[in-house]
Amino acid sequence: MQTAHERESFYVGGRWCDSKGDKRFGEQMYVERLIPTVKEKRRDPIIFIHGATRSGVDWLTKPDGEPGWASYFLSQGFECYLVDLPFRGRSPWHPDDGELITFPTKALQHLFAAGKEYGSWPQAKLHTQWPGTGAIGDPFFDHFSASTLQMLGNITKQESAAQAACAALLDRIGKPAVVLAHSAGGSIPWLLADIRPKLVRSILALEPTGPPFLIKVLKPGPGSRYGIASAPLTYDPPVTDPDVELVRTEIKAPAEQLLDCEVQASSPSPRQLVNLKGIPVAVVTAPASYHSQYDYATVAYLKQAGVQAEHMKLEDRGIFGNGHMMFMEKNSDEVAAELIRWIDSAAA
Repeated sequence: MQTAHERESFYVGGRWCDSKGDKRFGEQMYVERLIPTVKEKRRDPIIFIHGATRSGVDWLTKPDGEPGWASYFLSQGFECYLVDLPFRGRSPWHPDDGELITFPTKALQHLFAAGKEYGSWPQAKLHTQWPGTGAIGDPFFDHFSASTLQMLGNITKQESAAQAACAALLDRIGKPAVVLAHSAGGSIPWLLADIRPKLVRSILALEPTGPPFLIKVLKPGPGSRYGIASAPLTYDPPVTDPDVELVRTEIKAPAEQLLDCEVQASSPSPRQLVNLKGIPVAVVTAPASYHSQYDYATVAYLKQAGVQAEHMKLEDRGIFGNGHMMFMEKNSDEVAAELIRWIDSAAA
């Protein structure tokens, strides 16, 4: 049963854009505000940011029809803000915004639902919490696929628009909020905290964009130019040309089933993410996910840049069997409870 709440929806951000001799309003972001009716346990507001080809619907109802994380967090006293990032879902896209891309169905199966069957990375065999087979025709996978959307192909533009819109949301909230983001949406908290550091209470990055500088799955190759984001971040000393000034070095995988990655070199001294300092960060990794091969490097990168980051590996918290879509899986409430324990300890 969904947790009782009041609901408000609105748009934030956006701007007037030139369009073939006309003006159009673009880059705005749709938001649902869910307010718990229970008053006793009020906590900081929390913003939920979805990943690639997804929308704010992800947090409402799981593929098996059970209540999603929005309901669970409401029951624990959180005022929840669910966003559709610019150009996605109920946040309009216009042809002038650029090309849209999609994920092939096989990628959805391999990476999210049926990794155990394909065995594309060593940890995939541990995946037991997806509610179904992950095969076409399975009702849970079909429901998940029905909610899969197109996304903007220009990642830098996507991140910059999301940064501005999420900053407008924080300004509207008017007090510090927890920012929880997943996967390709995981670069947004860094960008948001960079321009609104006093309004970000803490960050939960669920298997965020990474590893630093690289793409390891789908189309391996160059990744985020600013280390953990494609859009510009504030470093000290300042960075104007990240390809030159963010000097990289390879780090060897610390265990057999992990991947070699890149971080900043030790010389010259690693540039610091000055606006993120003092904000508690947890990078959350599921044991059966493809991210379990390289999220260690994202944590190492954050720490060397002066960020108060820790690596929350679910298996270290006694939670097993999860993949990349941990918030949709059978034991999602167990994962959520662990995240709330961390939120409370970070705020103490």
